[in-house]
Amino acid sequence: MLKNISAETAKTAAASGAARKDCFLDSFDPIHEGHVVQFYTDDAVLIDGLARFIGGALREGNGAIVIATLAHREKLRAALTKRGIPLAQRIEEGRFRDLDAADTLSMITVDGRPNATLFTSVMNQAVDQIRAKSANPAQPVAGFGEMVALLWGAGKIEAAIRLEQLWNDFALENRIALRCAYPMIHFDRERDTEMYLKACAEHSAVIPSQRHDRMGAAPEGTQGGGARGRQDLHEFEAEAALHQSEERFRLFVDNVQDYAIFMLDTEGRVDSWNAGAERIKGYKASEIIGKHFSCFYPPEEIAAGKPQRDLEIAAQHGRYEDEGWRVRGDGTRFYASLILTAVKDSAGRLRGFGKVTRDITERIDVERKLRQSEHSLRRLSGHLLRTQDEERRRLGRELHDSVGQYLAALKMALSSLTVEDNEKVDECLRLADQSIAEIRTISYLLYPPMLEELGLRSAIPWYLEGFSKRSGIQIKLDITPDFERLSRDSELALFRILQESLTNVHRHSGSKTAEIRLSRTQEAVFLEVIDQGKGMPVEALSQTQSDSGAFGVGLRGMTERMRQLEGDLEITSSNAGTKVRATLPVKQRTADGD
Repeated sequence: MLKNISAETAKTAAASGAARKDCFLDSFDPIHEGHVVQFYTDDAVLIDGLARFIGGALREGNGAIVIATLAHREKLRAALTKRGIPLAQRIEEGRFRDLDAADTLSMITVDGRPNATLFTSVMNQAVDQIRAKSANPAQPVAGFGEMVALLWGAGKIEAAIRLEQLWNDFALENRIALRCAYPMIHFDRERDTEMYLKACAEHSAVIPSQRHDRMGAAPEGTQGGGARGRQDLHEFEAEAALHQSEERFRLFVDNVQDYAIFMLDTEGRVDSWNAGAERIKGYKASEIIGKHFSCFYPPEEIAAGKPQRDLEIAAQHGRYEDEGWRVRGDGTRFYASLILTAVKDSAGRLRGFGKVTRDITERIDVERKLRQSEHSLRRLSGHLLRTQDEERRRLGRELHDSVGQYLAALKMALSSLTVEDNEKVDECLRLADQSIAEIRTISYLLYPPMLEELGLRSAIPWYLEGFSKRSGIQIKLDITPDFERLSRDSELALFRILQESLTNVHRHSGSKTAEIRLSRTQEAVFLEVIDQGKGMPVEALSQTQSDSGAFGVGLRGMTERMRQLEGDLEITSSNAGTKVRATLPVKQRTADGD
C-alpha cells in the first residue's frame, strides 16, 4: 500500500509532523541541520543520497559518523570512494567513523529499550572525538543511523520511537545534521500507515522513497524498440504505479477516523480537512476551511495569545507538541494531544503548517482515576509503615522490659544457688548473659530507645558500633558538629534507610569499608551511605529508579519513606561502589517530637 512514498506523499506526511524536503541533500548545508528521515525501497537510492550527504560533509572539512548495517557500511564506503573522497585519510584523521548498528544498539539498551543515560554517554564520546578532529568544529557533524530501523524491523515500535526522541534531543544539544532511514517494506500494509505517521512525526524533514518531478502521458518513443525505449516505458510504468499509490494514501488520510489531520496556511487558516477532523472537532469541511484555527482553543487561551504563540514556536523550532483542552464546534470541550509542524520547502521557506490532533479525554480520565487510586495507595502505604514502626516499638519495649527482666531475674536466681556442680551453674549464667545481650540487641534494632530519647546524633554511632562488630565492616562516620534534633518521623525514616543500606552493603556489595555522612542546612537534611563494593547491575539500578519495585522490598520501603515525607532517595552505582543519598526537607520539630 505504501511502498512508493513520493515527494507529494511526503507533503501529506508533513501533516503528521514532518516538514517537507522533496529532494536529496546534494551537499552538507547548515540549513538542513536537524533530524531528517529517508524512506526507501531500493538500497541504491539510499546509498546514493547518503553518499552525497556524508560526502558533502567530508568535502567541506566537517566530521561524519555512520551507524549502519554491515552491508550498508560497505556500500557507502565504496560509494564515497567512487566520489573521490579519500576515505582512508579521513578515517586516519578521525573525521569519519562507521559503527555497526546492532553492536551499538546493544550498548545503549536495557531490556530491549533505549536507556537515555547509556545513549547520551556512548553518543557523546563518539561525536566529541569526531568534532575535535573536524576542520570546522563550529559546524554540525553529519550523522546517519539505522538503529531505529533495526528496532522497527523487530516489531519494537515504541522502543524505536523512544530512540528517535533521544536522537532529537541529542541533535539539538550537540549540533548534528542527522539522518535516519526506514525500508518501506515495514509500511506495506494499510494498518501500517499510522506507524508511518508516527515515524514522520519525530522528524524535522522527510525524504521520500523516490523522486518524480513529472506525471503525464507516456513519453515519446516508449513504443519503439531499443534499450532507451524500454527504459522510458519502465520509468513511465513506475510513475503510474507511484501515482496510484499516492492516490490510495491520500484517500486513506482523508478517511482516517481516529486522528484529526489537516493543514493550515502560514497565517493559521484551515485549508484541508479529513474525516477524523470532522468527527473529533465537530466541523464539516465546508464550515471550517478558511477559518482561523484559533476557534479550536478555549476563550481564556485565545485571550492569552496561545494560538499565535503555538504557530511561532512551530515555525521557529520546526514542530510543537502539546496537550490541553480544546473546543468542538458545538462548544463542548475535549482533551487533546496534538502535534503542530512547520511545513517548509527545500529552500527553508515556510509554506504552512500540518496539524495532527487526537482526542485523549478518555485516557486522561483513566489517568485521573489512577492518580486517585495511587493517592489512596500512598496513604495506605504510609499507614502501614507507621503501623509497622509502632509494632516494632511495642515489641522492642516488651522484649526489653518483660523478657529482659525475666532473664535478669533468672540470672540473679542462678547466682544465689549454692550447689556442688558449680560448672553447670556457670554455664547457665553464661547462657543467661548471652540471652540478655541478644534480647537487648534485638529490642534496640526493632526500635532503639536511644533514637527516641537522644536523636540521630547519638543513635547512629551506637548502631554503627554494633554493626561493625557483627559484620566486620570498617565504617567511617562524619556528622555535622551542630546537627540538631529532627521530627520523630524524619529521624526514624533516616535511621531505617541507614539500616537497610548497610544491610545491603553487608549482603551484596562485598565492600570491607563504608562511609556515613550526615549533614543539614536550613532547608534540608542529607544522609549518604557510600561503599567501595562491586556496585549494582545496570538492570537493578534502572529498577530502583522506576516505580516497578522489582528490585526488593527494602528499597521500595526506603523510597516510600522518602515520598511520605516529601523527600528524595537517589542511588548511584558503578563498579567502584554504590552511594545511597537521602534528602529530607527540614520541618519544625514540635515539643513532643512529632
